[in-house]
Amino acid sequence: MNSKINLLLNIKPAEAKLVRQLFLVQFFLGVATAFLFTCTLAMFLHSFEVREIPRVYILSAGLLLVANAFYAKLEAKLPAKRLLQTIILFSAFSILLTWAGVSFLAAKWLPLVLSSWNMVVYMLVGYAFWGMAAIIFNVRESKRLFSVVGAGDIPAKLMGYTAVSVLAPLLGVENLLWFSIGGFVLAYYFLKRFEHHAISGHPESHGHDASHGHGHPAETSFLKKYFQNRLIFAITLFSLAAFTVYSLIDYTLLAEVKSKFTSSPDLATFIGVFFAVGRVLALLVKLLFSSRVISRLGLSNSLLIAPVVLLVISGFMLIPGESEKTILYTFGVMVLLSEVLKSAVQEPAFFVLFQPLDPHSRLKGHLVSKGYTMPLALLATGLFLAIYKHYNGGSISITLVCQILVSLIVLWVATVYLIKKEYVHSLVQALKKGYFTGTELFLNDEPVRKLLLEKLGSGKAKEVILALELLERSGYRHLEKQMLPLLQSPSATIRKYVLSKVVDLRWPQAFPLIEQALGRYPEDKAKPEFIRAAFFLNPVLPDLQAAQSPHMKTAALTGLALRAEAAALQLVLQHLQELVQGSESEQAMALEVISRTYRKEFRPLLKDLLLDRKAAVYKRAMEVVGKVKDFGLFPTVLEVAHTKDAPYALQAAFVHLGDEAFTAQNLPLQQLPAGLQLAAIKAAGKVRGEHSTHFLTRLFATGLARQGALVEALWNKNAELGSEAKQQVEAFLKTKLGQGRQKALYSQFLSQQNTLPLLKEALDAEGKQDLQRMMESLALLFDRAQVNRVMEMLAIGSPEKVANAIEMLEQVVPKKYFLPLEALLDVTLDPEKQLARPAELQRLDTASILKDLITANSASCSSWTRSVACYSLLQTPFSGLKDVLAAQPVPVQDALYSETRGFVLSQLTKSAYVID
Repeated sequence: MNSKINLLLNIKPAEAKLVRQLFLVQFFLGVATAFLFTCTLAMFLHSFEVREIPRVYILSAGLLLVANAFYAKLEAKLPAKRLLQTIILFSAFSILLTWAGVSFLAAKWLPLVLSSWNMVVYMLVGYAFWGMAAIIFNVRESKRLFSVVGAGDIPAKLMGYTAVSVLAPLLGVENLLWFSIGGFVLAYYFLKRFEHHAISGHPESHGHDASHGHGHPAETSFLKKYFQNRLIFAITLFSLAAFTVYSLIDYTLLAEVKSKFTSSPDLATFIGVFFAVGRVLALLVKLLFSSRVISRLGLSNSLLIAPVVLLVISGFMLIPGESEKTILYTFGVMVLLSEVLKSAVQEPAFFVLFQPLDPHSRLKGHLVSKGYTMPLALLATGLFLAIYKHYNGGSISITLVCQILVSLIVLWVATVYLIKKEYVHSLVQALKKGYFTGTELFLNDEPVRKLLLEKLGSGKAKEVILALELLERSGYRHLEKQMLPLLQSPSATIRKYVLSKVVDLRWPQAFPLIEQALGRYPEDKAKPEFIRAAFFLNPVLPDLQAAQSPHMKTAALTGLALRAEAAALQLVLQHLQELVQGSESEQAMALEVISRTYRKEFRPLLKDLLLDRKAAVYKRAMEVVGKVKDFGLFPTVLEVAHTKDAPYALQAAFVHLGDEAFTAQNLPLQQLPAGLQLAAIKAAGKVRGEHSTHFLTRLFATGLARQGALVEALWNKNAELGSEAKQQVEAFLKTKLGQGRQKALYSQFLSQQNTLPLLKEALDAEGKQDLQRMMESLALLFDRAQVNRVMEMLAIGSPEKVANAIEMLEQVVPKKYFLPLEALLDVTLDPEKQLARPAELQRLDTASILKDLITANSASCSSWTRSVACYSLLQTPFSGLKDVLAAQPVPVQDALYSETRGFVLSQLTKSAYVID
């Protein structure tokens, strides 16, 4: 039963206890505030005229400002749980004093003060409770659970309002305050039993300094000082507009109520019944629809529901010709709807807005956006009504209220779009790791150059090399004079760096120093490089007999091949020909020389090596063709790769050849064998340029290649797709979403049945790979930077980062893709999460899953997963499966599945089943 309730309310099993505990706390807080609200309002309306309500608003504003300052100091000193406990005790004690004042004092001003104090208690309790909840849950959990946790407030107030209407005539309105005290006591009791690691420590442990919040880096001092970041500022504007609208609506309602009822019990009864009806509606909407509405529409669209509904109703009441009775009833409906929408949709979405911020900023945002805007809204409404009463006498009409509401609601709607912009920005900031800043050196300044020259004598390799690089960059005229002596440096790193620069700059005057270095450091690890430089810079053509070892001979040939003399080239060709016809190690030497010093004269030698029988030789030769970018040998490379099955060597050759290898002229699709497609696709994904992108999209359009690999390759190379290619990727994404769900359903069923664990593991592995392809598709179709960042955070696996990442994804991906993808992500991150309703899982059985994987393969599973399914037949004594397997044709080019199928068929006899 509990599992069905959790599924209905969108609660994960691991969250059930936590949600239940918070629900109870919120329930009794709701009981307490419901009795307090109804009693104080009834006493006020009985004792004062409606025209005094503006005084309540103004007084409430003053008391709230004082209470906010008091709360801010407590919030800075106490952890979240202790803070809420303190607020509960303070509220209960203040109500006890209220009851004593009402019972034993005859002061006429007391109901006025009590009505104002009711708002203070309500706000303080709300700050503390939702501040604690904001620390416990991340942004994704908040979207699902805040509406459920907050729903505890609804039945509590429903019970409170209903009880007031029944008990007020019997006990007296003032004695009902004891029920409010009792509600706070019970809330304190359940809160004391509640423990969570996120709310038990010192408040500083839950956040950090405001300077580390997620605001814009260049925010004004005003925003930093009062709002901390732009998101809180935007939410504050939203709250100010909303509170002003609700205050004006409440005043108009109370004015109409006061004109109909005179006695305190009658007022209490009507208020109780009216708000009880609203809470019944709110309870149904909040429990069953709120989290799903917020998830489906998104936060910003959810925030628009209440103002748009109120705007439509206000506009209807302004239509000329409507009777006063119709307007009155319509206004009553609007009040009810405003209560329902505020409680069931707006408040849960409102609290979720703060979740991308760090915990400290969340608490700050709750206080600022509610604590400071509520008194401002009350003050503005109170002053307006007081001024209106002073100049116009009687009460304000519903028609005029609607005219004012239309203007305010338009501003309210505008703040929602501002929130959406800042919310996305805050999510981006929450996902960022950091940034890099550097300084510019003024290299031509004499003090800087003097410092660099001093660094050359430090003997520290990093300092010397950096100084040489900067001197070269600055155009220093005496660089040769400073650099050549360093060929004798004790540091091998410095010697090797200087030697490379000497060869690049072709300094023949370095030859004597190179010879000295060879004599001074005969065991130097960089000796081959010195040999290469010596044979390159020697004023006379050297004799190769001096190079005895293979490494030395390779270096010597490389140095000779770099020389411009024809005699040097002929000598190199002669030795290379001998190496090409020699052993495998000698052929490797030849390939090394060719790859580092390629000339057109070397092409016949390289072709001979391509056609060699030894795998190590022809694979290395294929790679060398790519390195030297000889497109004349590219057809030979393709032929060798196809006939000798060398896809990895071909892939390396493609990468070295670069983007030009993928032109239609160099690589016609019709001449690319199917067995080499994957190698070409992977290589194209590692190459930058338009030709490789066009090759991938052309291949995608044929529908014959591996589309998952194509998507991965396009994503790897950050390809910019045209409209036609985007349509193809979008079609792939839709297909993959369906296939991913099918695999997840199969996996969940096998998990529930506790059967075939190896098959479940294979399905889960494929599901994760499918998710990767889906994310790559989204990156190609939508905001690439943000989707890529989401993928990084999902890979890290931190719950807070994952939640922010998924929330970011919702902002950049259309709902039609986000919602099914979110379900798959939830299942992947939390296997206990149900992907489908129990009835859908009940329609599955192990035999049908195996049959589908082996025959139809509707989920498009890989050869490995199908082979595992085939092998699983040995563990499933279901009749008919053997016949299904026997009837299947042998797959072409699928050795793994073919071999598994043959083995299973040999084992499946009428008398032999291996049951695990």
